[in-house]
Amino acid sequence: MHRLTANTLALASVVAGKMAIACRLRRPPEGWRRTVGILLRSEPTRFAVSAFGLHVPGAAPTDAAERIERRGAEALREYLARTPDAHFALEWLPAITRRRRVESVDVALLAFDADGRLDRVAPFLGAGDAAAITDAQRSRVLAAIVAGYNRTRERAEVDRPAALQRDVEHDLRSNDPACLAFARRLLAATCLSVDSVDAADGAARFVPPRFSLRRSLGSGVLTFVMRHCQVASDVDVWVSAHHAGLDGVPLQELLSGLEREWGSGAPLFPCADEGRPFMPPRVCSIRGERAVDEMLSFVDFSPVMALRRAVNARFAGRLHAPATFGAVLAWVLEAEPEFAGVRIASTVDIAASNGYDRDVDVVPLRPADFAKTANAWNDFIEFANEFNRLIALSRERRSPLRQGMSTAGLLPAAVHAHVVRSNPAALDDTFGSLCITIIRDAKVFMAPMTDLGLGHGFFAIGSTNLPSASGTPVTAVSIKGEAGHINGHYAALRRAIARSSTLRESLLDSTA
Repeated sequence: MHRLTANTLALASVVAGKMAIACRLRRPPEGWRRTVGILLRSEPTRFAVSAFGLHVPGAAPTDAAERIERRGAEALREYLARTPDAHFALEWLPAITRRRRVESVDVALLAFDADGRLDRVAPFLGAGDAAAITDAQRSRVLAAIVAGYNRTRERAEVDRPAALQRDVEHDLRSNDPACLAFARRLLAATCLSVDSVDAADGAARFVPPRFSLRRSLGSGVLTFVMRHCQVASDVDVWVSAHHAGLDGVPLQELLSGLEREWGSGAPLFPCADEGRPFMPPRVCSIRGERAVDEMLSFVDFSPVMALRRAVNARFAGRLHAPATFGAVLAWVLEAEPEFAGVRIASTVDIAASNGYDRDVDVVPLRPADFAKTANAWNDFIEFANEFNRLIALSRERRSPLRQGMSTAGLLPAAVHAHVVRSNPAALDDTFGSLCITIIRDAKVFMAPMTDLGLGHGFFAIGSTNLPSASGTPVTAVSIKGEAGHINGHYAALRRAIARSSTLRESLLDSTA
């Protein structure tokens, strides 16, 4: 009976919404932000990008670490205040996480112990700090936040922000508007903490922080981690984001802007992995959430890129547009046993247009569906042309998936969430069961994940031209997926890369 009621309400909502759109009483909803707000709510759904060797403004190598950290926090706040994509906070509702615009950007500098307990908070507030509270009130609020964070730090992310806010407000036991406003601002602040690695281990800096041990204060979109370099006034910067607040390419642009403004060095990245991943699978989820592992590798994608060049040169007259790197990679990956017959999704950055904010679309295709002839290259050409057709529709906001997300956006959030959770298997048919996302300017790009679906995991790929100690360019590839299910993905990726060389040679031989 409950399911029948929910389905009836869903149908009525969609019919009423479409009638309102047809009568121009409303416009089609923006479905992407609604979708990620329902499907990406746990700790592993956050993703991260990185920058290395940034020069903290106003800091000198002779400065004490504490001064450098505080100067970094203030300089970060000043930069984010001028960056529109940093002006968001999260609203955690029972069925969905939404983002909201905020006037000013606040930064909270957090200090953690090795086990992830919060020791102290130092606030760096933006505009509005003049409505000051007394030192005693400030200390009381900070103590309540530290205590509340530690009592809730092991809760599932979907419950933690609201629980933390309730805990803090209960501890304050005050109707003092200044105290409560100060606490709420900090709970929605951008968070920054300082991580440490073994300075003698040159590769350690490229291992991503354990963000699950240095979580945000609840409603902030961005979580930064700084690591000191060999030159004390230089830092590596990692930033994690909640997908409901910001997408991958805008986050990378935000970090690239910080890199340009502060200035940075040019580190050498680890050489391409041989035999095992750079960082083997490790747990990144919280107890009570979907159990998710993450891993990181550095690979040499030059065989895949060479195959792409050969294919585009050979079939220029038959390809409607050049085959993309993502299409070629999906094609060679699908030939591996781990991904045979899998629907592979690729993400597309969508510019703001027609009153809609910038967002993302997804192109899900099953390469095996195009294996229709005895000539594999004819099949690939058909696949690549369909891949590019869907990308073009995505950029026009007219793709089939976009239309489906828009229709789902007509449902009340609670009904939408119920429909998704009542049939999780449908997600793989709709969005694919393996996702590949590429940010071409990223250094180390750590993948997101979903709370449901994506049974084959998520590949996140950064720049294919990172300088390495061997002189050969490398690419950081991170993979997230259900715990225990991604152990063989690294080997499958290496085999796919190696097979790209064989395919290219066979293609060149056939043209001789």
